[in-house]
Amino acid sequence: MTTVHLFKKKRSLLLQILAALSLLAAMTSPAAGEVRADYLYNLSDFNGAVPCSWVKFAVDSERKEIYVSNPSDSTVRVFNDAGMELYSFGDDGELGNIRDLTLDGNGNLLILSGLGEGFTVIRADFRGEQKGKMAFSNLPPGYLSGFSPDRMVYRDGTLYLVDKNAKRVLVTDQQGAYKTGYDLGEILKLTEKKKRDSAIIGFTVDRDGDLLFTIPVFFSAYVVSPDHKVRSFGVSGSSPGKFNIIGGIVTDSRGYLYVADTLCCVVSVFDKKDFSFKGDFGYRGLDLGGLIAPMELAAMNDKIYVTQSMNRGVSVYKIFAE
Repeated sequence: MTTVHLFKKKRSLLLQILAALSLLAAMTSPAAGEVRADYLYNLSDFNGAVPCSWVKFAVDSERKEIYVSNPSDSTVRVFNDAGMELYSFGDDGELGNIRDLTLDGNGNLLILSGLGEGFTVIRADFRGEQKGKMAFSNLPPGYLSGFSPDRMVYRDGTLYLVDKNAKRVLVTDQQGAYKTGYDLGEILKLTEKKKRDSAIIGFTVDRDGDLLFTIPVFFSAYVVSPDHKVRSFGVSGSSPGKFNIIGGIVTDSRGYLYVADTLCCVVSVFDKKDFSFKGDFGYRGLDLGGLIAPMELAAMNDKIYVTQSMNRGVSVYKIFAE
């Protein structure tokens, strides 16, 4: 083989390698519009990061405060936008066994409290001073029989109380008057066996009034519109964009869906319109920025709040998106 032919062969091989590398880079580089996140801090007091596991929380975008309820002691701690504790209440036991909390449109706290299957919704100001209990009215006969809510969401004048195990949702106005209800097991057309063998873990309501929730045993997240139309997404697997054991779900003001993968220790991001995968953040690790079994999620402005286990507290990430 002549020197010229050898040079041409090597040049051709080099061009093929460069083309392959270019294609690989195009496949693996972040696409335009993808979402990324940077770890900022953990919610803290003057002693450092506050240790807690799988807490419940609610965000007040107007005051830029986040309210964290710890089921282990039924206290509520209030943090500012910089992640520092401002105030705490509930350590006197007057709020009972707190299952969840949310904020109404007037800056008041609604606290879901109960023992066993019974429950009550306590109305309090933003520093925990009780203003009374919600009285439910106009409910269909027997509606509360066997209904034990463990999740509560307020959105635009409407309160949603969710029994995640029974997959039922009670919807009322601000005063507790019945508006409608959802039997999500029936809406999803689950068999009786699948109803018994499954439970909702993550649940929220977005600005469109859509119900967003996850059912880990089906490796799926769901969007149910007010007229009961169902969309779902999720594929079992451990690679990016697939689900393993999933937990909380939330949406932000830009229309992105965030789903916590409790086993993979990441938060995956999707576009609500077409469920296209936009990236993930977090990783299994004990250092700052790592996550251990992430569960509940909350969004406020450009930040995502993530609860986790092993007393790792609440990690806060800043979201960047084109």
